[in-house]
Amino acid sequence: MGTYLPDASNGYTTVDIHGLTYRYTMMKDPETGSTVWVRNEDAINGGYIFEHKDDWGVGNDGGTIQKYFRFPYISSNQFGDGSITVEGEGQIVDPSVTYNYRVKIDEQLQQCYATPLADPACPGFQQALLDLLANMPAPEVGDPFYDEWVQANMSLNDESDEAEQQEQLKEPPEDLENQLGGQNSIDAMVNTVEQDAILAELAKLPTIEPYYIIAIPGGIYEDKFVLEDAKIPDNNRALRNLASDATHKTMIRSQYDRD
Repeated sequence: MGTYLPDASNGYTTVDIHGLTYRYTMMKDPETGSTVWVRNEDAINGGYIFEHKDDWGVGNDGGTIQKYFRFPYISSNQFGDGSITVEGEGQIVDPSVTYNYRVKIDEQLQQCYATPLADPACPGFQQALLDLLANMPAPEVGDPFYDEWVQANMSLNDESDEAEQQEQLKEPPEDLENQLGGQNSIDAMVNTVEQDAILAELAKLPTIEPYYIIAIPGGIYEDKFVLEDAKIPDNNRALRNLASDATHKTMIRSQYDRD
């Protein structure tokens, strides 16, 4: 049927048949009888989607016949080969079949069929755009696909930023108490690992021993200075600093002890 109807195999054209008209001339001997079948095969389900019989009995000397048929819309893809056949004696002259149909063309699909890049709504648009960009240098501002290229890159950056923000939200927030200085520790202020390494290096006596061992000749020296017992006064300034630090920590700790 593709020879007689518009091609509907392109994916964006739909052809629906809703009627037909056939005409032919029958030439026969009046003393013989015959039957004429007008048919269309069903290309999907098998059998015939249209079938009609004309009975040319004895006593009928033939002639021209024309008939009209109307039916609900049926896709042209279902109409297979058509035929006009004679059973018995007789001959068909000038046969013709005219189909009534409608054609619907989806303009967007037509553009997409030409190239998926015709419209962002086309199926396969993103993959076609990625393939295009992978095989060409970065487009210039005047390029018709520049806007799509910019949008694609911005979308990738937005996804990266969003993923980074999600990772930051997963990290536990810094303890407010530590920020205020209420629980400062030596580990938070000093890298104890590095300090331990330095002290270990200094503790290598074989390295520094030759420089500090000096033999002093002589006998036994008696101490000539004797410290007498005396009362050492308190360091009032240090006490005030300690009291201030204790008050500060008490104030901060009270913020966390509230119900």
